[in-house]
Amino acid sequence: MTTDTEHGIRIQAAAGKTASRKASPMFTTGEIRKVFTDWAPRYDATHAWRTLKRREARLALGVQPGDRVIEIACGTGLNFPHLRQLVGDLGQLVGVDLTPAMLEVARESASRNGWKNVEVREADAADLPFPAASFDKAFCAFALNIIPEYERAVAEVMRVLVPGGRFVALEMRSMDTQSWSGWTARLAHRFMRVCTVDGSHRSLEAIQRAFPDVQVRPYWAGMLYVAVAKKPRVGSAWPS
Repeated sequence: MTTDTEHGIRIQAAAGKTASRKASPMFTTGEIRKVFTDWAPRYDATHAWRTLKRREARLALGVQPGDRVIEIACGTGLNFPHLRQLVGDLGQLVGVDLTPAMLEVARESASRNGWKNVEVREADAADLPFPAASFDKAFCAFALNIIPEYERAVAEVMRVLVPGGRFVALEMRSMDTQSWSGWTARLAHRFMRVCTVDGSHRSLEAIQRAFPDVQVRPYWAGMLYVAVAKKPRVGSAWPS
């Protein structure tokens, strides 16, 4: 099974092949929660860079007014203003995150702006507390390389999307830092420790296994990518 990228590159998807390697997560959920509890008061100031392609990723969702949208690992709600604008007054935006301190910032932002149709909920992305087919669109930015059970999280996104729904993930590509040495290895490991990023995650492969239709848009010479995945409509044939 292959997928098309924005630039016409053909990518061989991993569906039907050997599953990605299984290894113990680099960080536990408790460690992740502690790191982001400390980050919460200053997260927006240090992460709201336009150069990180967040806006491009949000627009790739193709949100229509009235859509129900879930953001996985929403953090402080950094993406809420634009997503709320896209869903409009008749839509719904739900953000889930593992860290109460991050959610409190997001909740205060929603209250301050008077967004009655924005809800935040503490939840593990690998076990979403919603029935199947609850959302039209799903969004995740720079979190699949942090979520310990990221493959289950992708499967959960597929489950809660309606048939024909769309999932957009903005992520850094996987990094095989085991082969690095010297200052580059030390810098990479320090970055991963500070941000609880697990460079061994094969997030794009997990998306390609779960979804039959995935378009990949690379940025920064492939260091960043936006994956646009679509859930099949009922009765539709999966691409081969």
